[in-house]
Amino acid sequence: MKISHRQINNFLTIVVIVGALYIAVAPYWPNITWLFRDKTSSAPYAGELRSTTIKSGTVEPLPKDNRIVIPTAQINLPILEGSGIWVIDSGGSWRKDLNTTSPKDIGNTVIIAHRFSYQNPSGGFYHLDKVKVGDKLAIYWQGEELLYTVAETKTVPESATEIENETTERTLTLYTCTPVITAENRLVVIAKPVETGANP
Repeated sequence: MKISHRQINNFLTIVVIVGALYIAVAPYWPNITWLFRDKTSSAPYAGELRSTTIKSGTVEPLPKDNRIVIPTAQINLPILEGSGIWVIDSGGSWRKDLNTTSPKDIGNTVIIAHRFSYQNPSGGFYHLDKVKVGDKLAIYWQGEELLYTVAETKTVPESATEIENETTERTLTLYTCTPVITAENRLVVIAKPVETGANP
């Protein structure tokens, strides 16, 4: 069967159109699917976080890896360690250990994740903008659940490195890029620890 130049051109045109549509739509697809998703606020792991959120679904034991869970944004990511942000090129979140602390210590724990990547469109902090003041979240660190309440959300310029400054009390700072497909600004969530067993 002989293939004509017109058939080849038509095929290449379709490939280009499909590719362009994917590039244009993919950054916004997680927001589109969010509209139809069951957004029941639930914590997947047994513990304090689960007792302060709507309970639904299967309860799993506390994770053995380090992890961040934000039920209201349906974020459940491993927390990776490493010398640079490239450790999360394939997904997950990164604890920035340079000049910041670990979650159990006094000071500012800074955790970063990509907002969007074509390899993993909604696998990072894509829905961090859904987090509101008063929301509960948890860090699972070395087999222990550390519960936090969101105290502040804000958008700052990329140059606002003061969000990583040391603090005199335990603080959790999360941030990612905003708007979705640029690195122009930083979307920041600041949370404070909840004492275990305290009323939410």
